[in-house]
Order: sequence, then C-alpha cells, then structure tokens
Amino acid sequence: MNKLKHCYDEVAEEYMARFGDELNGKHLDRILLAAFASENGDKGRLIDLGCGPGQTTAYLYEKGVVDIIGTDLSPIMVAKATQLHTHLKFEVADMTALPYTDSVFGSAIAFYSIVHFYEEKLKTAFKEIYRVLKSGADLLLSFHIGEEPIHYDNFLGKEVDIDFYFWQTDSVVTTAKEAGFAIVDVIERKPYEGIEYPSQRTYLWLRKGK
Repeated sequence: MNKLKHCYDEVAEEYMARFGDELNGKHLDRILLAAFASENGDKGRLIDLGCGPGQTTAYLYEKGVVDIIGTDLSPIMVAKATQLHTHLKFEVADMTALPYTDSVFGSAIAFYSIVHFYEEKLKTAFKEIYRVLKSGADLLLSFHIGEEPIHYDNFLGKEVDIDFYFWQTDSVVTTAKEAGFAIVDVIERKPYEGIEYPSQRTYLWLRKGK
C-alpha cells in the first residue's frame, strides 16, 4: 500500500482541484447519496472510506448525516479534506486494515475506493468493512465496470507507479456475499460524457446480516 499512499500524497493538491466538486455534475450519485443519508442518518456514525478531499463526506453531512467521519490512506489527502471542510472530521485509515473496533459504525460508503484493489485485497477490504459495521448496517459502494487493469506511470501530472482495477458487477456482488453482505440494490449507469473517465459504473447498496 506504500505506492498507493505515495501516489495520493503526491497528487493531493491536483486531485482536490479536479475532483473536489465533482458531484455537481453527477446526477445519479447525488440521488443515491441523498437517499442513503435519509435512510442512515440516525443509525450511528457513518464512515466514508477512501474519501479523498471529502466531497462525498461533505455532501452526506449537508443531507443530514451529522455523525460522520471521512477516512483515506493518504495523510496529505486527509489534511486537504480537513482544510476544505473544517467542520468535519477526517482520519488516516487503510480499508484493508481498519483501525477501529468491531461493530462500531452504523453505515458506510466507499465511492470508487476499491479501484486499486486486486481480488485478494478486495476480499480483505469487504471483510474489514463488514467487521466494523453494526448488525443490519448499510454500505453504499461504487466502482468502474471493466475487464483489465490499467497501469499509470503519470497521474494528474505526477510521476507514479499505480494500477487501476475495473470490475464486472457479478464478481463484486459475489465477493460481497462471501463476506456476509446481503444485496439491497444493484444499479449500473453509463458514464457522464466529458466530465469523467469513460467507463460504465456500478452502485451496490449492501447490508450486513443481523
């Protein structure tokens, strides 16, 4: 995970500038996040996993989730999020080894946060998220649909060494079920032309079994 952390430490400023307000152009993302906030705002603390500069954390807070924390692997990204959203709490955390006790969170989101995980890492991340959620808690997850990973030596103008993994929806659904999650909803959409990477997207609304 050191290469991944280094990458996002390097590009934090550029990432914030490019993606800090990305939800403004993503109609379905806003609808789903608002619905998730409505159903989970009073169920205990919500954790935003892989929050980047905090755009999804802030949006959920605006929609009524006042007990919320954003987490990211990159300390510099967490610092940027804290500077941008001074009223919110952010911490450094690795999704594959979360520094929290069992059954502590009432809900979770992970928007495009699994994009750097190969299969075994994805399984580990699902197990960790399942572990820290309370019984019956919901998880809203999004990811890129595709077959092959993409390697970048340059990302947002910085030299890096990083792989992006795309997934088939059925594969992620299977992995989520293996971790113990029940499937609430599965939604796929086409990309918004001109404002995001041209891949189809999947949104999974999952629930930890009681």
